Amino acid sequence: MAKRYVFRLETLLRLRQQREDEQKRVVASRLRKIRAIEQQRQVLEVRIAEQVDAMRNLLIADQMDVDQLRAGRSWTLRLRRGVLEADGAIAANRTILAQERANLANARKNTKILERLKERQREAFFAEIERQDRAESDDMNVTRFAHAILSEAPERV
Repeated sequence: MAKRYVFRLETLLRLRQQREDEQKRVVASRLRKIRAIEQQRQVLEVRIAEQVDAMRNLLIADQMDVDQLRAGRSWTLRLRRGVLEADGAIAANRTILAQERANLANARKNTKILERLKERQREAFFAEIERQDRAESDDMNVTRFAHAILSEAPERV
């Protein structure tokens, strides 16, 4: 009965695959966070546009309320500050994302190395089995041939 192929480093390979999966989750989480901040920034941009339109309408109106204009201007500045903060958060998260992607690439490389090693060892294992089978078959053929020659030899004499 033929031996079954067993990769001695299978546990390490599974561990590296788990690390790679964890890095994939970290990168996906960071991408979701960046998208959420970008959506928040878009909402702020829409609110700024709405506030600017509201302030223009106040200026067009005959009755000008200075307190309302001042409050509107303050609110617009606060919204713009929020946009700037969102831009900073996006930039910071993209920097972190670059590092996390590098970690993912490194984890993938480590996993790939073991996968290639496993495949090469598997191929070598089956090549050795094939070599042993050929050697055994050759031995059996030599034995049959020798037996056939020896069984014909007494008749020739």
